[in-house]
Amino acid sequence: MNISVRKFEKRDMKYMTEIWNEVVEDGIAFPQTDTLDVNDGDIFFSSQTYCGVACSDNREVYGLYILHPNNVGRCGHICNASYTVSSKSRGLHIGEKLVKDCILKAYDNGYKVLQFNAVV
Repeated sequence: MNISVRKFEKRDMKYMTEIWNEVVEDGIAFPQTDTLDVNDGDIFFSSQTYCGVACSDNREVYGLYILHPNNVGRCGHICNASYTVSSKSRGLHIGEKLVKDCILKAYDNGYKVLQFNAVV
């Protein structure tokens, strides 16, 4: 199975919100308490600096990440990211692919530092 990471597309939104909501509902990793419907997900994911999805050739989405500024002004060179992999896809090194892509996209978007605020 060939899994690659690319920029998200609108057609991915259903899968992205399902994967995101799985982590939110689990209640141990993300600070969010409210889940996203497809419309809210579109607004949320589109507002990020960058969103990458790990998917196969048949377009099945296995995981995603969001990349955004960690702060503003003099701290604007620092970004933050969140990652999630569907529970059925864990153990396939998808998280590793997401992090590697995220580091490249952070640099491409002018960030100098990637900071993690909450690691669980």
